[in-house]
Amino acid sequence: MPKHNRGLSAEQKLAAALKFLAQGSYQLGVGNDFTVPMGQSTFSEMFDETLRALENELKRHITLEMTEEEQMEARRFFYGKSGIAGAVMAVDGTHIRMIAPTEDSVIYFNRKGFYSLNALLICDHKHIIRYVNAKYSGSNHDAFIFDNSPAKSFFEQKWRNGERMFKLLGL
Repeated sequence: MPKHNRGLSAEQKLAAALKFLAQGSYQLGVGNDFTVPMGQSTFSEMFDETLRALENELKRHITLEMTEEEQMEARRFFYGKSGIAGAVMAVDGTHIRMIAPTEDSVIYFNRKGFYSLNALLICDHKHIIRYVNAKYSGSNHDAFIFDNSPAKSFFEQKWRNGERMFKLLGL
């Protein structure tokens, strides 16, 4: 199938993809947008391509690794806010509301009374996202998601390597 989206700039593709993700609909968002006009078939072709490029780029920037300087700055910040020594990052889960899925809807129904994905985020002292995991349904507890994440292994490895001042502050 020939690609018809070669005339779109990377910025236009990103804008259309982000608008779709924010509004959850082609018809309500991208289809009615006159700043980035494109047909639904063009959008469909470029959406997957744009998401893959965005994911690859984000993977290069979202990391739990910190320089010594970042760690010292983070420890000072979190100690000043919480009185807990050694904390370099904060972790919490957040529910991303969604329409009830047609299959296995009960597992997406959360304790707050709506359907969601439970996204686990770890941020540093500058509110920069260092880790994100949004693959679990809303009925899963934050602790379950953390216990089954690569982030837990990362922090355990730091501890085993003797880095006792590389702690995670749970919110």
